Amino acid sequence: MAEESAQLRHARPRGPRSNWVPLGVAAAVVAVLTLGWAMVNAALPATEALPSGHGMTLGSGEGYEASVTFDEDWQLDTGASSQGRQYLFTKGPVNLQMSVVTPPQEATGTELWEGLRDIVRVSDASAALGEPEKVTSDSGNEGLRGDLHLGQHTGTATVFPSPNGGFAVEARTVGTEAGQAELAEAEELVQSIRFSRSTGGTS
Repeated sequence: MAEESAQLRHARPRGPRSNWVPLGVAAAVVAVLTLGWAMVNAALPATEALPSGHGMTLGSGEGYEASVTFDEDWQLDTGASSQGRQYLFTKGPVNLQMSVVTPPQEATGTELWEGLRDIVRVSDASAALGEPEKVTSDSGNEGLRGDLHLGQHTGTATVFPSPNGGFAVEARTVGTEAGQAELAEAEELVQSIRFSRSTGGTS
């Protein structure tokens, strides 16, 4: 179960990787389609300023909803975002992509990480994920975080499963011209993720 911290310490999933091919393929298709729409919308960029202290619900499912809280100067790229599925947040030279994914069955954090590894490979042949380490959000939710290598640049990838494993939030932080302080601000935003009880169904 994703909510049990002991399962997040394993370096590899216990089950066969073959069970995760549908998740990887489906998410990769979404990533490719999203990139295509982003290119179409490039000629008409649209961003929305996000007030400091503003909370946003990313997605929901199985009785929980995931949200993050922004500090100053974050913007939402509305042309590259789809409510309840994928968001592109920007702050200066930093891009933070957050995606809501629903595995085909209950998944551990490590299994979700392996799925993200496949998605990254399909999205960019030069990209690769490092080995993950356990991380805890400011609200106490457990997940995995590791380096995201893009050519000669290094960003960060993070996965936070919902408490009951019904869905997960994946985050990728990149900024080829960003300094460490700017990348750290993006990680603070990821750290703000919170899973709360909801009365609605899946997003």
